[in-house]
Amino acid sequence: MRWRDLLTGTSDSFPQLLSRQLEETLLMVEAVLHYIAAPTGNAREQIAQDAGEQEHRADAVRRELMDRLAQTFVTPFDREDINELSRAIDDIADYAENTIKEIRLYQVEPDQFIHDMVATLHEAVVSLADAVATLNQDGQASNRHALTAKSLENKMEGLYRKAIAGFSPDTPVHYMIKMREVYRHLSNAADRVDLAANVINSIVVKQNL
Repeated sequence: MRWRDLLTGTSDSFPQLLSRQLEETLLMVEAVLHYIAAPTGNAREQIAQDAGEQEHRADAVRRELMDRLAQTFVTPFDREDINELSRAIDDIADYAENTIKEIRLYQVEPDQFIHDMVATLHEAVVSLADAVATLNQDGQASNRHALTAKSLENKMEGLYRKAIAGFSPDTPVHYMIKMREVYRHLSNAADRVDLAANVINSIVVKQNL
Protein backbone atom coordinates (compact mmCIF):
# COMPACT_ATOMS: atom_id res chain seq x y z
CA MET A 1 0.00 0.00 0.00
CA ARG A 2 1.34 3.43 -0.92
CA TRP A 3 1.78 6.06 1.78
CA ARG A 4 -0.88 8.31 0.32
CA ASP A 5 -3.33 5.41 0.38
CA LEU A 6 -2.78 5.30 4.13
CA LEU A 7 -3.81 8.94 4.25
CA THR A 8 -6.86 8.79 2.04
CA GLY A 9 -7.66 5.15 1.30
CA THR A 10 -7.87 5.94 -2.43
CA SER A 11 -6.54 2.62 -3.80
CA ASP A 12 -9.81 0.90 -2.88
CA SER A 13 -12.15 3.50 -1.47
CA PHE A 14 -14.48 2.91 1.43
CA PRO A 15 -17.58 3.37 -0.76
CA GLN A 16 -16.23 0.61 -3.01
CA LEU A 17 -15.64 -1.68 -0.05
CA LEU A 18 -19.10 -0.96 1.31
CA SER A 19 -20.55 -1.69 -2.12
CA ARG A 20 -18.68 -4.99 -2.21
CA GLN A 21 -20.00 -5.85 1.23
CA LEU A 22 -23.54 -5.11 0.07
CA GLU A 23 -23.04 -7.21 -3.06
CA GLU A 24 -22.07 -10.19 -0.90
CA THR A 25 -24.96 -9.50 1.48
CA LEU A 26 -27.39 -9.32 -1.44
CA LEU A 27 -26.16 -12.74 -2.60
CA MET A 28 -26.75 -13.99 0.95
CA VAL A 29 -30.36 -12.75 0.90
CA GLU A 30 -30.82 -14.27 -2.56
CA ALA A 31 -29.66 -17.58 -1.10
CA VAL A 32 -32.56 -17.36 1.35
CA LEU A 33 -34.93 -16.67 -1.55
CA HIS A 34 -33.63 -19.76 -3.36
CA TYR A 35 -33.78 -21.85 -0.20
CA ILE A 36 -37.42 -21.16 0.61
CA ALA A 37 -38.41 -21.65 -3.05
CA ALA A 38 -36.56 -24.97 -3.41
CA PRO A 39 -38.20 -28.33 -2.78
CA THR A 40 -37.25 -29.98 0.48
CA GLY A 41 -34.37 -32.41 0.56
CA ASN A 42 -31.03 -32.34 -1.23
CA ALA A 43 -31.67 -29.08 -3.08
CA ARG A 44 -32.18 -27.18 0.14
CA GLU A 45 -29.22 -28.85 1.80
CA GLN A 46 -26.93 -27.72 -0.99
CA ILE A 47 -28.27 -24.17 -0.85
CA ALA A 48 -27.79 -24.11 2.93
CA GLN A 49 -24.18 -25.23 2.53
CA ASP A 50 -23.56 -22.60 -0.16
CA ALA A 51 -25.18 -19.96 2.06
CA GLY A 52 -22.71 -20.70 4.84
CA GLU A 53 -19.83 -20.14 2.44
CA GLN A 54 -21.48 -16.97 1.14
CA GLU A 55 -21.76 -15.58 4.67
CA HIS A 56 -18.02 -16.18 5.11
CA ARG A 57 -17.34 -14.18 1.94
CA ALA A 58 -19.43 -11.32 3.30
CA ASP A 59 -17.48 -11.50 6.57
CA ALA A 60 -14.21 -11.36 4.64
CA VAL A 61 -15.15 -8.04 3.05
CA ARG A 62 -16.15 -6.70 6.47
CA ARG A 63 -12.73 -7.69 7.84
CA GLU A 64 -10.98 -6.10 4.88
CA LEU A 65 -12.87 -2.86 5.44
CA MET A 66 -12.03 -2.87 9.15
CA ASP A 67 -8.35 -3.47 8.37
CA ARG A 68 -8.37 -0.59 5.93
CA LEU A 69 -10.11 1.65 8.45
CA ALA A 70 -7.43 0.87 11.04
CA GLN A 71 -4.66 1.72 8.54
CA THR A 72 -6.12 4.89 7.03
CA PHE A 73 -5.61 8.26 8.70
CA VAL A 74 -8.09 10.29 6.65
CA THR A 75 -11.42 8.81 5.52
CA PRO A 76 -14.00 10.22 3.08
CA PHE A 77 -16.72 9.95 5.75
CA ASP A 78 -16.65 9.89 9.54
CA ARG A 79 -14.91 6.74 10.76
CA GLU A 80 -17.81 6.04 13.10
CA ASP A 81 -20.28 6.21 10.22
CA ILE A 82 -18.21 3.84 8.09
CA ASN A 83 -17.94 1.34 10.93
CA GLU A 84 -21.62 1.57 11.88
CA LEU A 85 -22.78 1.19 8.28
CA SER A 86 -20.50 -1.79 7.69
CA ARG A 87 -21.61 -3.42 10.94
CA ALA A 88 -25.29 -3.00 10.04
CA ILE A 89 -24.68 -4.60 6.63
CA ASP A 90 -22.81 -7.46 8.32
CA ASP A 91 -25.75 -8.03 10.66
CA ILE A 92 -28.14 -8.27 7.69
CA ALA A 93 -26.04 -11.08 6.23
CA ASP A 94 -25.89 -12.84 9.60
CA TYR A 95 -29.64 -12.68 10.12
CA ALA A 96 -30.24 -13.92 6.58
CA GLU A 97 -28.04 -16.96 7.16
CA ASN A 98 -29.67 -17.59 10.53
CA THR A 99 -33.06 -17.63 8.81
CA ILE A 100 -31.94 -20.63 6.78
CA LYS A 101 -30.37 -22.27 9.83
CA GLU A 102 -33.53 -21.98 11.89
CA ILE A 103 -35.86 -23.20 9.14
CA ARG A 104 -33.60 -26.27 8.90
CA LEU A 105 -33.25 -26.73 12.64
CA TYR A 106 -36.94 -26.32 13.43
CA GLN A 107 -38.02 -28.26 10.33
CA VAL A 108 -40.77 -25.80 9.47
CA GLU A 109 -42.08 -25.08 5.99
CA PRO A 110 -41.87 -21.40 4.96
CA ASP A 111 -45.34 -19.86 4.78
CA GLN A 112 -46.48 -16.94 2.65
CA PHE A 113 -45.40 -14.43 5.29
CA ILE A 114 -41.84 -15.73 5.18
CA HIS A 115 -41.83 -15.57 1.38
CA ASP A 116 -43.12 -11.99 1.46
CA MET A 117 -40.69 -10.94 4.19
CA VAL A 118 -37.65 -12.34 2.39
CA ALA A 119 -38.73 -10.71 -0.88
CA THR A 120 -39.14 -7.38 0.95
CA LEU A 121 -35.72 -7.75 2.58
CA HIS A 122 -34.21 -8.39 -0.84
CA GLU A 123 -35.77 -5.19 -2.21
CA ALA A 124 -34.49 -3.25 0.78
CA VAL A 125 -30.91 -4.48 0.38
CA VAL A 126 -31.03 -3.59 -3.33
CA SER A 127 -32.04 -0.06 -2.30
CA LEU A 128 -29.17 0.12 0.20
CA ALA A 129 -26.75 -1.01 -2.51
CA ASP A 130 -28.05 1.75 -4.80
CA ALA A 131 -27.71 4.28 -1.99
CA VAL A 132 -24.07 3.39 -1.36
CA ALA A 133 -23.28 3.26 -5.09
CA THR A 134 -24.42 6.89 -5.48
CA LEU A 135 -23.06 8.15 -2.16
CA ASN A 136 -20.05 9.95 -3.63
CA GLN A 137 -21.66 11.07 -6.88
CA ASP A 138 -25.18 12.19 -6.04
CA GLY A 139 -26.15 12.73 -2.42
CA GLN A 140 -29.79 13.41 -3.24
CA ALA A 141 -30.11 10.14 -5.17
CA SER A 142 -28.35 8.29 -2.36
CA ASN A 143 -30.78 9.80 0.13
CA ARG A 144 -33.78 8.74 -2.00
CA HIS A 145 -32.56 5.16 -2.19
CA ALA A 146 -31.98 5.13 1.58
CA LEU A 147 -35.50 6.42 2.18
CA THR A 148 -36.84 3.66 -0.08
CA ALA A 149 -35.00 1.13 2.06
CA LYS A 150 -36.58 2.65 5.18
CA SER A 151 -40.06 2.39 3.65
CA LEU A 152 -39.44 -1.28 2.93
CA GLU A 153 -38.40 -1.77 6.55
CA ASN A 154 -41.78 -0.35 7.53
CA LYS A 155 -43.45 -2.82 5.16
CA MET A 156 -41.47 -5.64 6.77
CA GLU A 157 -42.63 -4.65 10.23
CA GLY A 158 -46.23 -4.69 8.99
CA LEU A 159 -45.72 -8.19 7.62
CA TYR A 160 -44.18 -9.30 10.90
CA ARG A 161 -47.15 -8.05 12.91
CA LYS A 162 -49.62 -9.69 10.52
CA ALA A 163 -47.72 -12.97 10.73
CA ILE A 164 -47.83 -12.96 14.54
CA ALA A 165 -51.50 -11.93 14.54
CA GLY A 166 -52.25 -14.76 12.12
CA PHE A 167 -51.68 -17.41 14.78
CA SER A 168 -54.99 -18.78 15.98
CA PRO A 169 -55.83 -20.11 19.46
CA ASP A 170 -55.63 -23.57 17.90
CA THR A 171 -52.06 -23.10 16.62
CA PRO A 172 -49.76 -25.57 18.38
CA VAL A 173 -47.49 -23.70 20.78
CA HIS A 174 -44.31 -25.41 19.60
CA TYR A 175 -45.07 -24.47 15.98
CA MET A 176 -45.88 -20.89 16.95
CA ILE A 177 -42.58 -20.50 18.83
CA LYS A 178 -40.55 -21.91 15.94
CA MET A 179 -42.20 -19.72 13.31
CA ARG A 180 -41.93 -16.64 15.50
CA GLU A 181 -38.17 -17.14 15.71
CA VAL A 182 -37.90 -17.23 11.91
CA TYR A 183 -40.08 -14.14 11.59
CA ARG A 184 -37.98 -12.42 14.25
CA HIS A 185 -34.71 -12.97 12.38
CA LEU A 186 -36.18 -11.39 9.27
CA SER A 187 -37.59 -8.52 11.29
CA ASN A 188 -34.18 -7.98 12.91
CA ALA A 189 -32.55 -7.92 9.47
CA ALA A 190 -35.01 -5.21 8.47
CA ASP A 191 -34.11 -3.24 11.60
CA ARG A 192 -30.49 -3.26 10.44
CA VAL A 193 -31.63 -2.04 7.02
CA ASP A 194 -33.25 0.91 8.78
CA LEU A 195 -30.06 1.57 10.75
CA ALA A 196 -27.92 1.44 7.61
CA ALA A 197 -30.29 3.82 5.82
CA ASN A 198 -30.11 6.26 8.75
CA VAL A 199 -26.31 6.23 8.61
CA ILE A 200 -26.41 6.92 4.87
CA ASN A 201 -28.80 9.83 5.47
CA SER A 202 -26.41 11.16 8.12
CA ILE A 203 -23.43 10.94 5.75
CA VAL A 204 -25.32 12.85 3.07
CA VAL A 205 -26.28 15.59 5.55
CA LYS A 206 -22.68 15.94 6.75
CA GLN A 207 -21.43 16.17 3.17
CA ASN A 208 -23.73 19.14 2.59
CA LEU A 209 -22.66 21.08 5.68
